[in-house]
Amino acid sequence: MNVIRSIGIRLDQCIDTLVFRFLQPQLIPLCAAPANRQVNDMDNWLNPSILWNTPRRRRNVEARNSRRIGHLEWGTYKLPRLNKNIRVDHKTGEYFELGKLAPLTYKKIMEETKLIQEKMAESFGTGKPKDKDVVVLYKGEERQVPDSYRVVEVEHERPAFFSENLLQKNKNVTTTSQTVKPSGLV
Repeated sequence: MNVIRSIGIRLDQCIDTLVFRFLQPQLIPLCAAPANRQVNDMDNWLNPSILWNTPRRRRNVEARNSRRIGHLEWGTYKLPRLNKNIRVDHKTGEYFELGKLAPLTYKKIMEETKLIQEKMAESFGTGKPKDKDVVVLYKGEERQVPDSYRVVEVEHERPAFFSENLLQKNKNVTTTSQTVKPSGLV
């Protein structure tokens, strides 16, 4: 603000000098009287120095809200976000996040995995290298296994959730789906 005021004062002085220099003396009464302003100590450029650290203009609503709440796109969002990836496991009735196992299902799988790991440790022994691949056979299962594999036998039956081929989703997968064409269309 002080800069604008000083620019205005200098502009007035330039106009005054131009009028008195280049106009004819008989036209002087028609022009504005020269504004001989005395420079006060109050017009000094340090005058608003008290207000240097205070805001001069009010922030708009968007800026205030972005400072208070943050932006989701910028990663500064401060409010809790609604997680829409939570589902219900209908077998156990517990909640889980998509892409993760339900806690009880995870616990059952970890128990079965620990049991298999213990059987593998018994089969290989301690201090010996594990130089062969492992095939796990549950109670009642028989399979031809090559000599390059080590057989680990478990005394109970295979759980329903623990498929024989872990890349498959279910143990017994039957696909009997047909394409049905709609009827009764005109």
